[in-house]
Amino acid sequence: MSNVDKNNITVTLSMVIAASLFSAGILSSMSYLSAFAQSPNGSPSKGNVTGSIVSEQQGNANASANMSSSASYKPTYPSERADERRPFTVHTENHLYKPGEEVKVEGTVWSSLIEEIGSEVSTVTLNITDNKGNVTAEEDVEIDDNGEFSATFSLPDDAELGSHSIAAVIEVQADVLDTMSASVKSKLETSARFEVVSSNAFAVNAEGKNFEVDIASNSTVRDFEFKQQDKKVSFVVEGETGTRGVTQITIPKALLSGEMMVSIDGEAIPPESSEVVAIAETEEGMTLEINYHHSEHTVEVSGTNVVPEFPVSIIVMAAAIGSVIATVSVVTRKRGSLF
Repeated sequence: MSNVDKNNITVTLSMVIAASLFSAGILSSMSYLSAFAQSPNGSPSKGNVTGSIVSEQQGNANASANMSSSASYKPTYPSERADERRPFTVHTENHLYKPGEEVKVEGTVWSSLIEEIGSEVSTVTLNITDNKGNVTAEEDVEIDDNGEFSATFSLPDDAELGSHSIAAVIEVQADVLDTMSASVKSKLETSARFEVVSSNAFAVNAEGKNFEVDIASNSTVRDFEFKQQDKKVSFVVEGETGTRGVTQITIPKALLSGEMMVSIDGEAIPPESSEVVAIAETEEGMTLEINYHHSEHTVEVSGTNVVPEFPVSIIVMAAAIGSVIATVSVVTRKRGSLF
């Protein structure tokens, strides 16, 4: 067999190998894209992409199961139980609400306070006022056998923005009230506050896809940034020193998911802290409520999975094809031109 024939066979085999590798890369990428499209959360976990075609395909088969968000933070704030120090409590389920949402109010009455009043107490009167002093809701709610009470109010779509207050009052008969000491009278009323804020959508474009990160805050929010390589979003909050700030952020799982962690000024907020609460989670996203003392802070929310980058299989296949072409080039130079 002549050298030219041998060279033709070598090139033909090399081209067949290259074509096979390219086809495998395309099929693997199609599998990747298929898993991306089928995942209810929008994208497979990057942790499943290992560079091995088999491993990647297996990882993509489980993409839907792995692409979810979780947070070590509590789903609710700790319960405020009445005691000797605070015999009458009231609070809202969350610290921040948006117009049109339902506000859940909860509270407790210390059993010793009821005994001290010396009369049968069965109801608490709740009054909600907006930041202009307008009464927006009023209701008498029952106290159960455990000294607990609760009610739900719907905020109107045009609710006044800003700080709202809840006044909870235990009503007693006038003749009983006249016999009480000042210290007891003062224990028959308590209050709490919550914020009503409209949310803002911050646009993110990553890997040719458009996302929106919703942020609602009683702080001024600026310098929002999505850092894909670091798997995090960051922004700056600022408010009047000496007041409390609260921010709700909703992040799409197709953009950022996995184990979520919040940092303020570079310091991670530990899971046992009540300063961060994971108040809601759906198939599409997770909402965190973040509390802090006002001044100026940089807030970062990081995850373990980020929107998929260019499929690894394509990169691996391109490298393999490049290697084959380089081999053909070397053989050709050694044995002479084929054409």
